[in-house]
Amino acid sequence: MPLLTARRTRWIRGATCSALLAASWACGNQTLVASAPTARANAVPIAPLPPLGLSVVDAPISYALAPLLDALERAVPKKFGDITHRMVIASNTRQAVAFEATRTPFQVSFDGKKVILSSIVSYQGRGWYKPPLAPTVSASCGTTGPQPRVHIVLGIDAELTSEWSLKTRSRVRTIRAESDTPRDACKVTMFHLDVTDRVLKAIRPQIESRLPGVDRGIAEFDIRSRMDRWYNLLNKSIHIHDSLWLVLAPQQVRLGELRMTDSALVADIRLYARPVMESGPRPPRVHTPLPPLIRAVREVGDSAHLRLEGRLAYEDANSVLAAQLVGRSISRYGRSVKVARIRVYPLSDGRIVLAVGVTGDIIGDAYLVGTPSVDSVTHTIAVPDLDFDVNTANALVRGLAWLRKADLVAQLRDNARWPLDGVIDAGRKQVEAALNRELAPGIRLEGHITTGHIVGVAVLPRYLIVRADATGSLGLSLDREIETPRRGGRNK
Repeated sequence: MPLLTARRTRWIRGATCSALLAASWACGNQTLVASAPTARANAVPIAPLPPLGLSVVDAPISYALAPLLDALERAVPKKFGDITHRMVIASNTRQAVAFEATRTPFQVSFDGKKVILSSIVSYQGRGWYKPPLAPTVSASCGTTGPQPRVHIVLGIDAELTSEWSLKTRSRVRTIRAESDTPRDACKVTMFHLDVTDRVLKAIRPQIESRLPGVDRGIAEFDIRSRMDRWYNLLNKSIHIHDSLWLVLAPQQVRLGELRMTDSALVADIRLYARPVMESGPRPPRVHTPLPPLIRAVREVGDSAHLRLEGRLAYEDANSVLAAQLVGRSISRYGRSVKVARIRVYPLSDGRIVLAVGVTGDIIGDAYLVGTPSVDSVTHTIAVPDLDFDVNTANALVRGLAWLRKADLVAQLRDNARWPLDGVIDAGRKQVEAALNRELAPGIRLEGHITTGHIVGVAVLPRYLIVRADATGSLGLSLDREIETPRRGGRNK
């Protein structure tokens, strides 16, 4: 071939190729070169969420009744009266009585919210009568054979005051003969003198005079400092995982009901808290003054409110995308590329980047950016605004422009999704496991969490955070009762 003809042929081929390139028809593979995206200035990476409502931590507090009963046993003598001490009857000065009694230990029962104590008093009695013109005569009962009996019933009302003291009111409910049979009557019929009635009237003031001292002693017991300690245990930072902490942050205290269970007085205490999740180093320990105790309006047992955080690591997000997209081909105008690799990583402005490596008619890396959000229909994390970054868009010119018209962006939007259920459930299990723990010897926090609705997604340097509001129940389990003070001892 003549030299001129060969040169002309090469020139025609080059011109043809250049013309086709200008018309976005490339000759052979082309290289895509684009700079990686950068974060937008002054963007807020994590949008603040509205505060949660107050949570309820149920804390049934038990008060041991055994020391209280011991105090009553000590205060009310087991033996009282003197058979030799005559008590003149005010309504008839010619008559006098004397008695001597022994009681059994108090037996405990419950009547609603009251402690009921009962005892049987056995006694011997004697009556004297001085006739106008005759010597004094007397008669007795119970000095030989079975003694008459008296049934004593005491009632104790208890309450917690607003200043965290246990206030009791002990009183005599009934004093009566054990039965209406002759066995339990002490009557001297020849004098028309009913010693039974006189004995009952004499026993009552001896018991009633001792009860105020018992109530005063119980009121001196320091419950407040114990409750302050328990209350502030909820200020302890609970480690969830990595650098995530849960602080329950107690706010208020309410009293539900007082009830009797077995040998204890149980106060249904309701602690109101506002749990918060904090990332980073362990939050500093704080001390919150114990607030006054106020009656609860509703029943104890309302829900706890927590905000869960599920974490999707970018490595896991990459694995999901790679399984769906690597190897997929996208075609347009007779040209095609294949997804060779894909990687997702964060920007510091709340957006994520999809770096997509392609081969085929175009070789290189395209960058797409978008803001992840929750798709409530598919229950996934999606990126609905995903699109080419400005640097990639500017690079897709001339022979590369056809890629912008291909369905790469649409396919990436459809497939850049991550299921939420496993992420949130893993976060729920971690929080629930962290909640069920011993806060101090004998004091255990117990919690059960039910996932609520998802409220958002946040982009962090190491993972995507999925945030959800959850409900459940929280409680303090205390395996030690509060004891009322014992004589000569210390509170425990």
